[in-house]
Amino acid sequence: MHILDLGLFKYMLDYTKELLNEQCGSWAVQTIEQRLTEIPRFHGLKIMKNAFELTRMIANDLRNIMKVIIFVLDDLYETSEQSISNKRLCKVFYKFLQMYLVTREESFTHQSCNELEVCCIPYRITSKISYLSG
Repeated sequence: MHILDLGLFKYMLDYTKELLNEQCGSWAVQTIEQRLTEIPRFHGLKIMKNAFELTRMIANDLRNIMKVIIFVLDDLYETSEQSISNKRLCKVFYKFLQMYLVTREESFTHQSCNELEVCCIPYRITSKISYLSG
């Protein structure tokens, strides 16, 4: 995994951890850690016991967390008026994973660039509109 990919996803996890601590308290992060450890063994998927301990993660650990992060975050907390909704948080990770998959190619074709544009542009436009209207 490229160092930028590793750093960006690690940053997203750090930010999510801080956000959840601020919005919900430490129970949300503990719930994430519990959900990660309860994932059954599956060929090609290895989750660490202290999976949210980001200081000792290697690229393979991050790839494995990428595979399950949306399911771990889904329906984690109830949304209050002043917080970022759980649905929106999952959508951010979903968009990141879409972009990550498109950008993993060794070389880019016109079609892969179009896929990346389709993946990114609608989200950027709708988030600006919702920001302006909200």
